[in-house]
Amino acid sequence: MNPFPSWDECVNMELAFFPIGSTEQHGTHLPIHTDTIIAAIVAQRLAERFAPAYVVPALPYSASFEHSGFPGSVSLRVTTITAVVQDVVHSLEQSGIPRCVIINGHGGNALLHNIAQELNAHGHRVMLAPKRLHWERAYQQAGISVSLSQDMHAGEAETSLLMHLFADGVVKTDKLIDVDTPRRPLLEVVGMKAFTPTGTIGFPSRATSAKGKALLDALVREISHSVEEFMSLG
Repeated sequence: MNPFPSWDECVNMELAFFPIGSTEQHGTHLPIHTDTIIAAIVAQRLAERFAPAYVVPALPYSASFEHSGFPGSVSLRVTTITAVVQDVVHSLEQSGIPRCVIINGHGGNALLHNIAQELNAHGHRVMLAPKRLHWERAYQQAGISVSLSQDMHAGEAETSLLMHLFADGVVKTDKLIDVDTPRRPLLEVVGMKAFTPTGTIGFPSRATSAKGKALLDALVREISHSVEEFMSLG
């Protein structure tokens, strides 16, 4: 599937995938745009399964306020994100693409649930993925050693994904530092830096490329089941 379609290739498309990532620290071993990379790849893989489908260019900023204590992290205000998502959905509809699946690459984007609910309440067709259940099932299938909560950020899962997607140089394997922080009270008040000196929460030292491939395949497969149900709605 052509990842860079011209307008005439979008005619008669029924479905768009809109990846939303983030620009935020991912420990000392992963790039700050990790979430955007993952969201864009998942969206592309899903579009191939549901072809013909349109992949909207990824939005590389979202709500990363909990990472503001680390250099390089950038956030958009909630009102800005809401307006951007609404505008993208409206634009897709005006161009003849009636359904949109938002692929959320950043777990901190809780507001996207409410944005999707509001859009659907006003007659639009919007789905948000991956859900927590998609991730949990994918973790199990890929053999990730700990839970999603324990491996919250820049840990075994995200590091494995980038090891799989990039052969060399992107994952700094000499800087894999595990941080076990099972309790994170008042995270939304004090931010990530109160719980991790490196920015990592999880176990990147356990990451492998093989786990990354298995995780990506499983995540796309799990989301696909929900997209099929979404497409069956009237």
